[in-house]
Amino acid sequence: MITTKQLIGAAALGLATFASASSALAQSATEPESPGLIGKRYVGADFVMKDFRDLSDNGYGGSVLFNQPMSDVLDLTGSYSYTQVDGQGPDLTQSALDVGAIYYAEKDGYKPFMSASLGYGWDQWKFAAPAQNDNDEGFFYSVGFGVEVPLSTNTAAIGQVSYRDGVDSDTEDSFGLDLGVNHFFTSQFAVKASVYIVEDDSVSFRIGARFAF
Repeated sequence: MITTKQLIGAAALGLATFASASSALAQSATEPESPGLIGKRYVGADFVMKDFRDLSDNGYGGSVLFNQPMSDVLDLTGSYSYTQVDGQGPDLTQSALDVGAIYYAEKDGYKPFMSASLGYGWDQWKFAAPAQNDNDEGFFYSVGFGVEVPLSTNTAAIGQVSYRDGVDSDTEDSFGLDLGVNHFFTSQFAVKASVYIVEDDSVSFRIGARFAF
């Protein structure tokens, strides 16, 4: 099992290196209208590695997502994610589908924002005999706030603090911290790397592509 400290350290080093390399490449890349992702219409896909604090094995999976501007200050968002854990402990499969909105303002390239979403999740646990398998599914919601910060003409960083809770499932309420960096290699293609920390539950590392159109 990769420890949380190792994962956080690797993420911090990776994000710092990514940001430095992105700034160096910014001069030669085709410049987008703005370096961030908020306010842009795009689709994307991520690879995800998830470290569960109470499991001996890491989870791996992916997600697909979209962002659709509805006005100059409002974006509609949506995503589907899948994570699977196989190993020495119990097997776990997690799936979630959610839709949401981002309300933001802009000042000198900085974009403070608020977010809200509603989703439906499925958790499936498989235990070794004679223990019985367990399933949990239901609606959840989340609210958050953060800021997107330009680092160069092609690169931006984003940070968000969020709160999540279940509506009719066993999902426990939790606070999360999401930190990420994206870089546009062309005016339409970007790569984003991020780390998402959920209190004492898990740490997720994500890297993926964004296609603006």
